[in-house]
Amino acid sequence: MEEFLLTPKEKLYARIALLRFYSSQCVACGLYLVALAFGFFSIVLFAEFIVLPLFLPEFSQDILYSFVLSGYTVVVIYVLGQTFFWWHLRGAVMEVKPKREDELEGRSEGTTVTFLQLLHMACFDCVKEKHRISAKLSTLRTAGLSLMWFNLFVTFLIVFLVT
Repeated sequence: MEEFLLTPKEKLYARIALLRFYSSQCVACGLYLVALAFGFFSIVLFAEFIVLPLFLPEFSQDILYSFVLSGYTVVVIYVLGQTFFWWHLRGAVMEVKPKREDELEGRSEGTTVTFLQLLHMACFDCVKEKHRISAKLSTLRTAGLSLMWFNLFVTFLIVFLVT
């Protein structure tokens, strides 16, 4: 109902606002990736040359390396998923048609739905349908991330022990 009250200019401003928000999220995720890369190389260099040779035997070093490497890999995969998700949302914001109020799920009676929310939900559903992998990576919960981390930990540990 609110859709009829908005002028085309106001609808365009809503799209621009969402586009700016999605773009800022893409930039933030890119900065997270840069920070993760810098932190990873700092930790590896510090551990490789200063801490580990002095205090830990080789077997313990392999366990620690696989622990750190698997943790960083999971975080990088999650942040990459977030980056691609926001990137796809940014691309969808100018082409999707906003949802109608009756199409929203889980809405309680008496709540107000804005045009911006309808547009965001349409973008979200469009990305979930077209780009399933990035949508799944961006919405991983703690259990999924923990399972991924454990599998990577075991894999890296086997690789480090064999080599």
